[in-house]
Amino acid sequence: MFNWFCWHKWKYVYEPYPTIFLGETYDRLDKKFRICRKCGKAQQLCITYDGLWWEPLGQTETEILKRKIIDKGDYYVLRK
Repeated sequence: MFNWFCWHKWKYVYEPYPTIFLGETYDRLDKKFRICRKCGKAQQLCITYDGLWWEPLGQTETEILKRKIIDKGDYYVLRK
């Protein structure tokens, strides 16, 4: 009856960026996308001078994103 509606449970996708702090290199994780654990819908984080918002991804983009992530338990990381 209510299959069209989903209370989303988001799992975030981070992109690693090599960063140097006090002479040591580590991967800083920047939030880029989110994927609903229930329905599989994906969104991209858009940042401008006006603020930020989540832009929905299309079906093809969502499938590509899901092929390029590594599950880390509480979150995903994009493959390098």
